[in-house]
Amino acid sequence: MIDRTYGEGLGGVTIKLTAEGIQDPLLQGISERFVAFTGHKEACTVLPGHAVLLAGSAACPVQMFRIKKNLYATQFHPELDAEGLVTRIDTYRHAGYFPPEAAEQLMADARKITATEPMKILGNFVRRYAIPQ
Repeated sequence: MIDRTYGEGLGGVTIKLTAEGIQDPLLQGISERFVAFTGHKEACTVLPGHAVLLAGSAACPVQMFRIKKNLYATQFHPELDAEGLVTRIDTYRHAGYFPPEAAEQLMADARKITATEPMKILGNFVRRYAIPQ
């Protein structure tokens, strides 16, 4: 179920892998706790019965899950680094996600955060699914 119970503002959040997440091939070599960027109004509150919870955070218990062996979903943004988030903030400045006058402070705050582990997830994905074995 998706609803607005676990929305998170724009910024860095500490993500914690579950026991299943630590064992998952897509999360191989990822720290058990890492910082990732978030920013969403809706989130998954109840996993489908056949899903495996891989990661959560204090404010949003479902940050990553897997269905079967190769279908993954993330709530956090594995594709974003600080400058990517800054671009997103600037792009969505007038889209109603935050007060437009808050954009400059949000961008300054984003530039203070280092999030490198999520990009490793994308690298693992490419090695596992995009590069011929």
